Amino acid sequence: MSQITSIILPFFALIGLGWIGGKFKIVSPDGMRGINGFVFYFALPALLFKALATRSPSEIWQPDIILAYGGGTLVVYGISRLIASRVFHLDPASQTLFSFAGTMGNVGFMGLPLIIGLLGPLATVPLIVALAVDLIVMLPLSLLLLEGTKHAKGSHPTGKIIRGTLTNPVVLAIIIGVLASLLDLDWPDGVEYLLDLLGQSAGPAALFAIGVALVGRPIAEKRAELATMSVAKLIVHPIAVFIGFWIVGSASGLETKAVLLLAALPTAGNVFVIATTYDRYIVRSSSIVLVTTAIGVVSFSIFSVYIETIVGWLGQ
Repeated sequence: MSQITSIILPFFALIGLGWIGGKFKIVSPDGMRGINGFVFYFALPALLFKALATRSPSEIWQPDIILAYGGGTLVVYGISRLIASRVFHLDPASQTLFSFAGTMGNVGFMGLPLIIGLLGPLATVPLIVALAVDLIVMLPLSLLLLEGTKHAKGSHPTGKIIRGTLTNPVVLAIIIGVLASLLDLDWPDGVEYLLDLLGQSAGPAALFAIGVALVGRPIAEKRAELATMSVAKLIVHPIAVFIGFWIVGSASGLETKAVLLLAALPTAGNVFVIATTYDRYIVRSSSIVLVTTAIGVVSFSIFSVYIETIVGWLGQ
């Protein structure tokens, strides 16, 4: 409980302060976009680059995490898409966004600073490995499916997806960080201090911006769809990843704790951004961010309290 009061609740309180800032017009939508731009293009890439560049290649290449987290996520993604098609009869683009919302956690803006605060800096690498799965597998997969729907009668979208992925600043930070690790690069103290300043600002700024972005988001009328996505993200996804670790059976206790907590995170705000970009499933995509973030105050806190017991079931 001391972890909840000293670490978890202050993080969610930052989201609440952001909501207050947006609700009372202290921070405008343009201001929120500016904060998000700073985090996405500068602070978060600096955090990820340093975390990878200062680790050895053997620490970064973690096939057990890739298999457990990636496999569990793909299973939930596939089942969610099937439910969206067979139960809710959504169009192909909406099916993709439904599945994406049920598996894409708010790792970069919320998960990294929150879980590192709970477990310590040694949790950074397994979190980044799981984040790499989201960025290099799940995100391009969703974009591929959306572009395929958009260009069903036009040009092939593969080139656009590859270019978009490789120019994503977060993906670039991961790639360059891995290269720096492989080359065992060193840099002046001033550069390291700059990376520290940028990286430490990522969490607070991003959490505040999430709160601002939640202002005025309507709750979808299709409550059954919203409830299904919420259950998929906050309950089914961590269970599937737990089963993945049980099957793999080789991850350390710290790695398993970090990645299971990551799987229990609320839906990422970029689901709404992508829905807006493709002009599909917009209201429900915004609603899922709001609802899972609100529920996550309770569900993530409970999950973190019992994480030792849960990991103990795996014999770790």
